[in-house]
Formats: sequence, C-alpha cells, structure tokens
Amino acid sequence: MADLKASPSDSRYIPLTQQPSSCVPTCIQMVMYKNDIPLLPAEEIGYYLGLTVHPDRAGLFHIVRTAENPPPAGYGTQIYKPEYEPNSAFKKHDIPLKFSKKLVSEIGSPQELLVLLATIEDKDGDALLCFHHGELIDDDSKNWGHVVVFDRILDGQIRIVDPSPDQPKWRLVKAEKLYSAMRKHGEQKSAGIWLLDKT
Repeated sequence: MADLKASPSDSRYIPLTQQPSSCVPTCIQMVMYKNDIPLLPAEEIGYYLGLTVHPDRAGLFHIVRTAENPPPAGYGTQIYKPEYEPNSAFKKHDIPLKFSKKLVSEIGSPQELLVLLATIEDKDGDALLCFHHGELIDDDSKNWGHVVVFDRILDGQIRIVDPSPDQPKWRLVKAEKLYSAMRKHGEQKSAGIWLLDKT
C-alpha cells in the first residue's frame, strides 16, 4: 500500500480551526506561523479587530464584545471601522505585518482575480480572501461574511485553507464562484483580497 498523506504536501500553510466568528484572527495566525512570527491567541488579535459575537456565544471567550443583532458585515471582526483597522492592532502587539486591501470593486473579472492570486503565489506572498460565506458554499442559511487563507492556484482553480470547523481545511474553488461571493458581500464590507506583507 502506498504511503498516503492526510494533507496536501504542497500546501503553504498549517491550518488552524477557529472559534465561532473568529475566522479573521485565525487566518492571521496561519500567516504568522508560516512567517515565523510568534503566535498570539486568536481571541487577543480578534479583540483589537473589533470581534463581536452573539451573547449566547460570549461564554466561549475570555473577553468579547456582544451584540443581539449582527453588525453590518455579520458577527466577527469589524475591520471596516477605523478604530479596528488591522495595522493599528499589529503595531500594538508588535506583529510585523502590514495589512492592505484589494477590494472586489477593483478586480474586474474572475480571470483578473486568478491573475492577481497567481502573482501573490509566485512571490510566496500571503493573502486572505473575504467573501459572502453562503454564496460560496451554496447555503442560504450562512448569510454573512467569511475569510479564508489563499494557498495556491491549481488547474485553474483557487485552493483555499478554511479555518471553519465545518468545512474542509483545503478545497478548490472556481474563480467565478469566489468572485461572485466577493461581489455579493460587497466592498462596503471589505470583500476582496486582503494582503498581509511581512515588515
């Protein structure tokens, strides 16, 4: 019997699994680990990015903001608000990363999305992808944003690393599907490519 690996041997990332509404800080942890940056708890990173959860889930966290109704982008981090801008959180915690966004409104087509991501991969760069969760996985009940780590382009598709506990860690998605999910989430909710450059 051939020696089988339980994970892709060419992945650029070690996957981590998120707490509820904590996809963003968990994805940041994956990028930190890849770049030999000392890890901080996802809850700590998330708190300074405005992490907000429903009161029913507050007991899963040490300290967290709560709201009875979801914020505009959904429960989770609120980086679209100036007070929760990622570079400020990185500076506060001495995390040597610089955050910038390429919003979906600046990406002209699924093909352009592929080209942009291929360029990031060629440079062994790091990027997170922000989109409407339900649109990507064809589940109308998940009417909120989600963030994953971009891994590689394979056979014209985009391989992502997903921190969600109920999705595969690695999976291929079509550029057309991801682009549609980004457009549905919208630029006001920061949908698009989030670049993380080591400083």
